[in-house]
Amino acid sequence: MKTLWTKIKEFFNKCTYMKWLTPVLLIVIIATAFVLPSACKEKTIDERNATKLSFKAAAEYDYLKTLDGELVTINGYMATSSPVDGSFMFLMNLPYQSCPFCVPNTSQLSNTMEVYPKKGEAFDYTTQAIKVIGTLDVADNKDEPFTDKYGYEFNYKIIDATYVILKSEEMSADLALWQKIAESDIISEIYQMYDFVNFTCSWNEYFVNSYIDEEGTVHTGYYLYASDAEYYLFTEDAQWNFGTKENYFTDIIHKIQKIDETAFQDLVENVQQAEMLANKAMTELKNGNYTYEIRYVEKFGKEDRIYTLDIGEELLEEMNLLYRGFSNWLGSWEM
Repeated sequence: MKTLWTKIKEFFNKCTYMKWLTPVLLIVIIATAFVLPSACKEKTIDERNATKLSFKAAAEYDYLKTLDGELVTINGYMATSSPVDGSFMFLMNLPYQSCPFCVPNTSQLSNTMEVYPKKGEAFDYTTQAIKVIGTLDVADNKDEPFTDKYGYEFNYKIIDATYVILKSEEMSADLALWQKIAESDIISEIYQMYDFVNFTCSWNEYFVNSYIDEEGTVHTGYYLYASDAEYYLFTEDAQWNFGTKENYFTDIIHKIQKIDETAFQDLVENVQQAEMLANKAMTELKNGNYTYEIRYVEKFGKEDRIYTLDIGEELLEEMNLLYRGFSNWLGSWEM
């Protein structure tokens, strides 16, 4: 049986006016035979050597620092709020999210990664699950994070990145269960719950910007007084009143258990502990366990009452510990 190359040579030998092309064709074919497999092999090696990153592991700065400058890969979804020009994306492990998640009362990203394309390129938006491959870039100091054009702060980003649509066989076996959570609003509700819990623990660190009253008098901003905190928490339709509604935490737990009766027990326990912390913090407020002093506030250019909660540091430590537990739970669901 004649080989393919023999047939090709016989064809060109018959075409005498093209005989001079035979040596050229031979060179091209030989070169292609070496170059193409080499290029494909190089791409495979790159992906194979990339460190598989997880949203949970990404919460540990010291671990990320060991991977600074290394090739990494991670699965996730683009947030719908990713810039329309494709200059970067917000990558999350939940689909259909409009906003990146932040630590309560801060602009610090939580369970959200910023991913940047190669120079001169842009990302096309997709609602499908994707696999991102790029270089991890970690801030030199976790107390001096990166800041994007929207003011969000983050300790790391993935740069020079590309992505591919994730194949179903590349997703974890738990995806069906995770999809039940992802398709509900419960995660957004829990983030809102933590905004409330954080307020009960640190209302003395919140402030009101300058405003104009009904008579047209301009008032400069100030940090909240204890009476302000009580108003916001216990007055109907006030900003934080939603968290003091009867059965507020119980309703969240029922929604979790409705998705699956037993699979999310660790999340249920986290919500229960958050309720206990909020009640503890509000009891401190009601019992007047705080002090204040008159200090000059540079932010507002005047002297004002600055309140300190007697166990404020303890409350914030408990709040941060619980929130990290929730954030780690959320990050533990990998596709």
